Amino acid sequence: MDPTPLSDIMAWEAMQMSVYLPLTCISMIAACITIFTAFDTKDIRRSAVQYSTYSVFCCDFVWAFLRCVLYILGMIEGVLPTANKGDRNVTNLDEPIIAYQAILTAAGDLFIVAGAIWIVLSAYEMQRVVTHTITRLEDRERHTVLFYNIVVYAPLSVLLLLFALGPVSRKDEDLTSSCLRASLYLVVWALFLAVMYLPFAMYKIYCVRQNRSGFFDHTLEHIYRRVRVLLIVYSVTTIPTSIVSLGSEVAQLTRNNSNFLGPHTSTFFFATNCLFYLTGLFNAVSIGGSVLCCIRCLRPIMPKELHEGLMHGGMLRPSDAMLSSENLISPPLHMPVFVCTDIESSTLLCICCIDCMRQHLASFNGYEITTAGDAFQLAFHTVTDAISYCVTVQLKLLDVPWPKQLDDFRAAKTMTDMFGRPFFRGLRVRMAIHLGGGGLIHQVHPTTGKLT
Repeated sequence: MDPTPLSDIMAWEAMQMSVYLPLTCISMIAACITIFTAFDTKDIRRSAVQYSTYSVFCCDFVWAFLRCVLYILGMIEGVLPTANKGDRNVTNLDEPIIAYQAILTAAGDLFIVAGAIWIVLSAYEMQRVVTHTITRLEDRERHTVLFYNIVVYAPLSVLLLLFALGPVSRKDEDLTSSCLRASLYLVVWALFLAVMYLPFAMYKIYCVRQNRSGFFDHTLEHIYRRVRVLLIVYSVTTIPTSIVSLGSEVAQLTRNNSNFLGPHTSTFFFATNCLFYLTGLFNAVSIGGSVLCCIRCLRPIMPKELHEGLMHGGMLRPSDAMLSSENLISPPLHMPVFVCTDIESSTLLCICCIDCMRQHLASFNGYEITTAGDAFQLAFHTVTDAISYCVTVQLKLLDVPWPKQLDDFRAAKTMTDMFGRPFFRGLRVRMAIHLGGGGLIHQVHPTTGKLT
């Protein structure tokens, strides 16, 4: 039997709620500010990367709000809600406030799970931008966003509905407690799987980064840093509370005693919960915090001309605001010269030439607009730069260490002139140069931040 007096337990629980409530409020406010300042509403639906990241903050806001309401109800009663205690044993479901606490706890848990899923999807989409050469069309991005919404929210909504209409409405205390413990397990494993996926995504991006070490790719560098920060923040805030929660549950099942860390278990549980309840704040600072976000926050007091110049005048794009480099090349905005490239019989050949074309782009102040598989759309400031780039790449492609198997293909077979000098070797890359007049129509791509 626990020798701790009941008055001490109630005082400890009251202290916990008095700390939990402001922490969840801080996370809720930070997530809310980020939602309205760090994202452009026009781009959210057009980019799966932006929508996934945006949804992380939406889930952070919702679960923090639900926890705030839960602890407010607990402070009204003067005790920590039983639905949210370590053992999650619910009693007195006949009282409406207890039933509300159980539903709020389960709903908060499911939104934490949803946030973990969106973290994985955000990392996957950022990884895809780097590792895939084909840029999705806008309609495809919208369909992807819709698909993600259905996959994430539909199952969780069904689970919450079944919980509310099932054990809670029937006032089955044992089944309600079991469901709440299952909800806790779901949270723990969702957080663990999210933390495990982030290093995998980071490794995949790192491999591409190493392959492109010969030139500076500002989109890749920005995404690599973003995933790395995401991994650090998410690991620090979620792993401790997951370990303590899971250890407490295992100890309860095996030894019928949740104090697996001895008399200090409740202190560890409290400390890790405090850290976890600040997840929304840490995410807001690490993911949402940027120069662009600050500019949007200052919009009410900033002169209109200055704000529009910073936001839309090309002075700050999302990728530029988060990453600056002397190697960053600005797109030509006055009479640009376009180069379009394509590899002959590309479905039968490798993609070795892609790095070659990117490696020499900066030497001629070229700007990569977009890619579609092996096809590039590039822009140069002058005709001379465009022609020089095309000639240089064609010559460099002769020196690329192509696989010997390419000689078996007619479209990649080495061809020499009468003096034995190779004029075709490896891939045949078609290049077209276009200099157009008239007005230039352009926009910032919501996923890559490039001007298209």
